[in-house]
Amino acid sequence: MDSSEDAIQQTDYDALSSRLSCHMKKYFNDEYSLNLIPLLLYYNLLSIENTFLRNSLRRKLKSTFFDLFQLSHININTILNTNNESYFKKINKFSPLKSPMINRGTYLRTMSINEKINDFIKTNEKANKIQIISLGAGNDTRPFQLIPQYGNLTYFELDMEQTTRLKSLAIQSSPILSKQVGINLLKIEDLPTTSNDVLSFNPELSTPNYKLIPFDLKQIKSNMKLSDFQQFQQIDPDVPTLIISECCICYLSVDDADNLLHFWKNNIVTNPSSEFLIYEPIGGSTTNNLNYGKVMVNNLNSRGLKMPSLMVYNSVELQIERFKKIFENYNNGNFSIWCNDMKWVYENSITCEENKRLTSLEWLDEIEEFNLINSHYCLIVVKWKK
Repeated sequence: MDSSEDAIQQTDYDALSSRLSCHMKKYFNDEYSLNLIPLLLYYNLLSIENTFLRNSLRRKLKSTFFDLFQLSHININTILNTNNESYFKKINKFSPLKSPMINRGTYLRTMSINEKINDFIKTNEKANKIQIISLGAGNDTRPFQLIPQYGNLTYFELDMEQTTRLKSLAIQSSPILSKQVGINLLKIEDLPTTSNDVLSFNPELSTPNYKLIPFDLKQIKSNMKLSDFQQFQQIDPDVPTLIISECCICYLSVDDADNLLHFWKNNIVTNPSSEFLIYEPIGGSTTNNLNYGKVMVNNLNSRGLKMPSLMVYNSVELQIERFKKIFENYNNGNFSIWCNDMKWVYENSITCEENKRLTSLEWLDEIEEFNLINSHYCLIVVKWKK
């Protein structure tokens, strides 16, 4: 991978550690993260032959994941025989996981996306087949929860080869994760033991209901067809489809991101409807908000990251205009756009009872800062049909 892809992979680990923190603090249940993460880290370290680079990464991962997982002198049997409850014994109420503000923000992001996914599934519960296509899926654990619940669901995850290879290895090494997606568990003697073994492992995984696909989204142009890509041969253009981008297309150039949206809009057309579900940052348009957006840009630059659309589609209004333009002249207006910032989502979707529960977990002092941060992220749902 090049340095920018390394940096983006680190953001995936950051998000994964944030969800782990929320799970450990009881904000929500993400039990499969404790099956996935130790194996991901094990194979990531095993993939690096250079001792200096491996030790450097080990220190970084140790910090990112709160020193919960043994990363030195570890073997695969130890990981597989570790009871998840043992991780909880390593922490207490004052353990240095993520801050209350990050936990609350991760809770809001995760639960609001989950709610929209559940809405899509419920709307199409009588359909013989539905599909979810997650762009830049990273190490999301939702497939492990959803696939066993819904027999009519096929879940596609697209990401860079390095990410899908490690995830595929983790799934096929875990008795629990392999069962959740319906694939045979690899025998212990067939698991990688060297860097070359890891790097030569098949990055693709396919079961009847789960497809993990290594794919560079920058390849897609708006005028292309599904049939142009061998990797998409199992995607059905004629069934209800939810296409998710959770902090994914914001890392593409504006043109590449809009090409991607046009591509899916043109190729997936179903009844009752297909949907985009998009979560991404917005730079802000008023003076105060714009200043915060510039701080976001500087922080991204310091990590070797760029979000080209951050200051282009920098408000809820401009995001709505973006999708109006993408769906301009579409099928007599058979589409709808819903978009709000996460401050609005928090104020309008979290009940008083749930707020009390969150406060009982951790007290949040920085309400003003929390609101400011939430005003710089938005949730978008676009539906279109024949």
